[in-house]
Amino acid sequence: MRKDLSLYIHIPFCESKCIYCNFVSSVETPDKQKQYEQCLLSEIKLRAKQYNPLYTIRTIYIGGGTPSCLTAGVIKRILSTIYLNFTVQNDAEITIEVNPNTITEEKVQEYIAAGVNRVSIGLQCAQGGLLKFLGRKHTYADFEKCVKLFRARNLNNISVDIILGLPKQSQDDVKTTVTNLIKLNIPHISAYMLSVEDETPLKEMVDNQQVFLPKEKETIKMYALTASLLKKAGYTRYEVSNFAKPGYKSKHNQVYWNRQDYLGLGLAAHSYIHPVRMANTDELDEYISFMEQNKIPLSDAEKISTEEAKEECVMLSLRTAQGLDTTAYANEFKENILQTKKAQIHKLIQLKLLKLTEDGFLQATDAGFMLLNRIILELVNS
Repeated sequence: MRKDLSLYIHIPFCESKCIYCNFVSSVETPDKQKQYEQCLLSEIKLRAKQYNPLYTIRTIYIGGGTPSCLTAGVIKRILSTIYLNFTVQNDAEITIEVNPNTITEEKVQEYIAAGVNRVSIGLQCAQGGLLKFLGRKHTYADFEKCVKLFRARNLNNISVDIILGLPKQSQDDVKTTVTNLIKLNIPHISAYMLSVEDETPLKEMVDNQQVFLPKEKETIKMYALTASLLKKAGYTRYEVSNFAKPGYKSKHNQVYWNRQDYLGLGLAAHSYIHPVRMANTDELDEYISFMEQNKIPLSDAEKISTEEAKEECVMLSLRTAQGLDTTAYANEFKENILQTKKAQIHKLIQLKLLKLTEDGFLQATDAGFMLLNRIILELVNS
């Protein structure tokens, strides 16, 4: 019997780099992009020989980078190659990430004709000054036009990314951004707190005191405001950063949080085929060299230990509204976490950061979602 598998396809190209981004992406020539496309198609075929006999594809996620910066026809060729080499479920969720300034009516038509049925739009915020500061090349008007283009083709499964805790961002800025998305009836919103990553222009600016981040309490207030506005508007917070109207939860992202099998294809793509984690090389020329030799472009593969699996189970489960299923945990790891971590769990419940449901799920409270790292450390450390 075939098992379910999700595919992640990495497109490592952008028109320009944002100041906060440390993802594996770069600005490359059309020739380099074409070379990468051919290598990616080769990897799809190579990996399908290994996995297609055993798996059926349930979700596909094309991320980056900026997949929508590719020239017309590339996404169609990628998805066609997947369909020809893998067994894809008829109702598979197929998502593509896009930036508003790179979308045209021609590309929208191509994506939908190729099978895309969900789009994730990188907005980040509604304020022009903040967008310019971040190095984003689009305006809020571009974003609205992008939404209209997809809806004109009856693609309504739209997700939008926003960032909280930006330098010079105010509570009113956050309120305006979230309220605008509610008015547009965007069915899925991902609200991420800014992370200042090493080797980014933003990190250098912060270190040199050229810009100043909001205090942690201010960022937490931004998150609480976002959660409150969305709850009132009928959204469910089903993961710490993700809010959805009924029927619009991301199937692909739930694969990650539930520790289910996924295969990453392309530069720097990661995979998890229980119990092994794998990573492709993150060097573009090396990736191309691997594929020109028809070799799987792995840089790392590791069977995770039981202790690592326990930690991942706790960490990922507590990020979700459903929480940690203590019965499933006991079945998988032969350990009753309610006993082995009794003191820590009791303390966190007393602090109103965790709650235990009648059917044995440990869940973060509203306050707990603000302090998830603290809760996870309490539960995974000996």
